[in-house]
Order: sequence, then structure tokens, then C-alpha cells
Amino acid sequence: MQIRSRVFEKYEKYIFNIPLLGSDKTDIKPGKLNVGDILFQRSDSTLKKSINISEVFKCKGAESYKYVFKIDGEYVEKGEVLAEKTSSGKLSIMQIKSPISGVLDLSRITYGYIDILGEEGNIEFKSDFSGEILGINPIDGITISTQAVGIDGVVSSKGNDKLFGKLEILGDGNSILNEGGLNQEYRGKIVWVGPYLYNRVATELFERGAVAVLTYAMSYTEFREIGLPIMILGGFGSVHCDLEFLKRFLSFKDKFLILDTSQNQLFILSESNFKNNGWFVNQYINQTVISRALSTYGYIGKIMEYDQESNNILVEFGKKGRTLMNIGLVDFIDL
Repeated sequence: MQIRSRVFEKYEKYIFNIPLLGSDKTDIKPGKLNVGDILFQRSDSTLKKSINISEVFKCKGAESYKYVFKIDGEYVEKGEVLAEKTSSGKLSIMQIKSPISGVLDLSRITYGYIDILGEEGNIEFKSDFSGEILGINPIDGITISTQAVGIDGVVSSKGNDKLFGKLEILGDGNSILNEGGLNQEYRGKIVWVGPYLYNRVATELFERGAVAVLTYAMSYTEFREIGLPIMILGGFGSVHCDLEFLKRFLSFKDKFLILDTSQNQLFILSESNFKNNGWFVNQYINQTVISRALSTYGYIGKIMEYDQESNNILVEFGKKGRTLMNIGLVDFIDL
């Protein structure tokens, strides 16, 4: 008997909160939520410039606020000093001056970023899922119960945040991109960059307003050093991202997501047409597995034969071919 891992787990009643900002307006009331209902309206502005204070001052993102002496929402002129840091010996002063005029946004200062905003406009957040509004209040925001699909991350940046945004797919979702393939702005988006993430791409995405970044794999050293909200779904290093996983994951493009960094889980707010199999596996033939062997790590296939005496299995990995391996070198998955 084997225990099965659920790569995509279906939740019939997933409860979450959408936080409301001070300027947000909502007319929605407790009760049934339909696709197309307006959840809330928000005054938002275009992102003109983002400055990474922690990189300039070589400090932790969470400490960046100490050096800022402008207030959130303040209008600043080009050339005004936004932040200042004195050296340890007090012999020199480093200053960050605003490169443009605009409104200061400090909502991402805990990650080390100051944003300068431009023209303001109104945005309607419409629901693309059905469910039930359980409550609305200034502290919790809008509390909703709906169907969702959960994915466990291998690791995510430390924090107690539940980040809300829409899933943006870079390129075809299966290519490894550099910073040259990015669009102008990603405000309000949780961005899937593809099978592998380079730190310079992550930095560029956050400078363009991304809420968080998703990838299948990246360097352990770069992940530790970057200190931004990132979730890795596969592992560290050159981990194979199988097309069977991608086909299902990429189908959720433009869906609303909740990224729970405290629980290391991703929740896609969407109905799904699949049923999860049972947790325990007794019959091994034709079961879906993911390889943990060095030569085929990350490949997804089906068991063709099982030898009970040796505990060896023959797995069909599609284009990778068939491989004979010990049953202990695979995880049984629900996909």
C-alpha cells in the first residue's frame, strides 16, 4: 500500500478574505455570489517608477522603512529626497532622490520597494467564480466561500501573508525567459515565469509591480538572497517540469489566486471538473507517478509492470521512454 500525493487538490468550500483598502467601495452583500458580480471598486494609479531601497542601501527589505522620511500617499517632485542612510561611522550620507514626480506608494516597503504612481483611475474587481459572501467588515474585508484548487509549494518566501491577485502567464508558460521578455507593468498580478526563475527576472517583475512570483525551480542561493514573495512548486536546481503538470496548471490563466506564504500553499479560485482519487494506492499498475530518481527526477509517467518480489516497477515516461526502477524512487500522485 502506498500513500498518494494530490498535486491539485479540490476544495468544495474554501474560505478566504479579500482585504479592502481605505478607498475601496463595495455594494456587495452577504449571500450568493455569481460570476460577473462586482466585488469592489478601487481607485488605482499607473506605476511610473519603482525603487528598490534595500538594494541601494544594502539592507534587509523589512528594515527599509527606517530610511524613508516621506509618508504614504504624499506627492513628490522630481529630485526630492525620498530616503537617506548614514554610514556606520557617520562619515557619509547616501540619499535616494525621486527620478520623477508622482504620488508615493509605500504598500510594498516591507519588501524594500518604494513605488511612484501616476494618473489615477477606477478599477472594478469582478468575480469570475461563484460562491457565497459570508461577511463584510473593515478588518477582514470580504469573506467568501467558493470552490478552489489547492497546490502545495515546495518552498515559499517566509512570511505570514495571504497575497491576492490574478494569475499572469509569461510567454507560453513553458519557456525560460529573461528580463527582455517582460511587459510594461504587472500591478495586481501573481506571475508564473515558467519552469525556471533567474533572480534578475524576479527583481524586474517586482519593480514592475508584481504581487508575487511563481516558478517550478530556481537556484537555492538566489532564492535565499532575493527576499521577495516567491513560491517554488518543484525544487531547487535544474528540476524537470513535466508537461502533464503544465497542461493543467496553465489552464488557470487569469484566474484569481490566494498565495498563502505561512502555509506554503497556492489556492486557485476556480471550479474544476476532476475528482481526486483516494489517498491510498493498493493496485499499482496504471497508476500515475513522479520520479525522484536522479536520472529522471521530475518526470511524470504511468506504471506498466510491477514485480512484487523485487519491488521493481517499469514506468512509461512518454518521450523519455520506459525505465525500470525501485518503487521507492517514485511518488504516487493524483493528476
